[in-house]
Amino acid sequence: MDISKGYCALKFGADWCSPCKLMEPSIKKMAEEFPNVHIHSVNVDDEPELCKKYKIMSVPTVILVLSGQEVNRITGAVLIEPLRKAFRDFINTQHAA
Repeated sequence: MDISKGYCALKFGADWCSPCKLMEPSIKKMAEEFPNVHIHSVNVDDEPELCKKYKIMSVPTVILVLSGQEVNRITGAVLIEPLRKAFRDFINTQHAA
């Protein structure tokens, strides 16, 4: 997984996490609506070093990353509209910068 270039979203979750499963349809919708954001799913049980690097304390957590730098973090299960706004702000803010 290369997150050093472009727009990326890291979705931290686990197979045993019910809120993570509830967010899956919203994450898939974001992938459709924002095709220029590369979404990577990270299973916290399989990637402890990556979780440590990003200081993941709870799941689900979505981290929006631009060229390797964290721009925004969404923690917990959120409805689709707040998630969509976070993605939209991510894209729009970075283009304006």
